[in-house]
Amino acid sequence: MRRSRPALGLTLLAVAALATGFRNVPFLTGDQVMQKVHDALAASSELDLVKLITMSSAGDVESRELVSAVQRDDQGNTYYLLRFLEPVDIRGTTLLAIEHKGGDVEQYLYLPGLGEPRKIEGSGRAGYFMGSDFTFEDMRKERGTDWKYARLDDDMVDGTDCYAILSSPSDESREKITGYANRIVYVDKNTYVIRRIEFFNDKNERLKVFDAYDYQGPNGQPQRPRRGVMTNNSKNTTTVMSLLDSKTNAPLAPDMFTLDTIEHWGPDQDHVIQAALPKAAEPTP
Repeated sequence: MRRSRPALGLTLLAVAALATGFRNVPFLTGDQVMQKVHDALAASSELDLVKLITMSSAGDVESRELVSAVQRDDQGNTYYLLRFLEPVDIRGTTLLAIEHKGGDVEQYLYLPGLGEPRKIEGSGRAGYFMGSDFTFEDMRKERGTDWKYARLDDDMVDGTDCYAILSSPSDESREKITGYANRIVYVDKNTYVIRRIEFFNDKNERLKVFDAYDYQGPNGQPQRPRRGVMTNNSKNTTTVMSLLDSKTNAPLAPDMFTLDTIEHWGPDQDHVIQAALPKAAEPTP
């Protein structure tokens, strides 16, 4: 009996698959890709010394240095602290954020010249942070409940094969807080680290592009980019973020993330930071 052409075609396809090493790879949804990103970057705590250099098209340059601390507790809450070390005129300026397990986020800004911390409400959280091209929402850890993810066609970023994930705010309130109608997140297919993020407004205009470079993770710790570049098309400025020192999964005292601590910061707190990050020793005024 003669073999039908469709059956012959399937046989040839199977032989070709074996010859070329083809293997069946499950299709990943946008949610699944971003979960792998979360798993690849997960850490119970993180302490970073960061330098921000912002440049305008006119040639103006501003430099900032800050400590970023992140801690998650056993109840699923996440605490953020951003404290500026340089330049001298903004030293001590501190942002404290408490991200509750249920999704609510409290944000407080402490300016040494004004006294007690002040709460930042609603859309104020979408404002640019201390003259840079980053908002606090840009610096937060990615949380799946804040976004809806969908796969786009895969793409290349600087020669790296990436998943392209359309990321939309979960609701209107999240859009107002972030200031973005959509983002496109480019995820390295091999390592599941983020290579690029594009930010869009509700007119589908690309507001900003963030590119991450030189991922490192010493001693088996989660990888972090040593350099990131945020290009702001709406302001015509660029901010380069450099990671000068970093430590992950080193427990931090819960009382570091309180309003009282950021208002009365002193040598004890400096010692904790400098013990973990020797490069973070504050210069003498």
